[in-house]
Amino acid sequence: MKILEIFTSFQGEGPFIGTPATFLRLSGCNLNCPWCDTDLTKPQEISLLETKEILLKELKENNVKTLIITGGEPTLQIKDIKKLIKLLPSDLKIQMETNGFLFEHIDQIEYVISPKQEKERVFNNYHQYDNCYFKFVITNQEDIDEVIMLKDKFNYNKTIWLQPEFNNAIKITDLIVKNFKKLDNVKISAQTHKYLQQR
Repeated sequence: MKILEIFTSFQGEGPFIGTPATFLRLSGCNLNCPWCDTDLTKPQEISLLETKEILLKELKENNVKTLIITGGEPTLQIKDIKKLIKLLPSDLKIQMETNGFLFEHIDQIEYVISPKQEKERVFNNYHQYDNCYFKFVITNQEDIDEVIMLKDKFNYNKTIWLQPEFNNAIKITDLIVKNFKKLDNVKISAQTHKYLQQR
């Protein structure tokens, strides 16, 4: 697997915010988002068996029971992810953060999908699954209007998380609040870990 880092912290954003977890950050992405804060240039190639051993040690030493597979875009390595899952304990809670562009659904993991391109197609692929959650990065009013359109078109009543783009977080948060009358069943997802890094 092409791996950027393995570390333990807490989930800083989205539906599972605050959850202690070990993170498996994979390299490679099919998009080039202007606000991306991940350096994808220095991956290590680590075998599946060695990855499994590193993860099990990290999980045990930190007494956490959740693994978050993130990136980059993890679905680019989905064949290896499927093999890795079979090597890990069956009671381990596994989550995957993805832009959803490359459709892949695995029953035993929870998806946090943050669509960046072809959002309607991505939403259509995943919205019917109970183990899929949506988190949209919001940069302007058009992004909010698109979320409203998707909720209406697909009659989607489950919670959606709206994440203000961090560099303009205060301004975008105010914009989301001003749209509350149009929005039903949404929550704001602040990137808690970034605020703590500023201390």
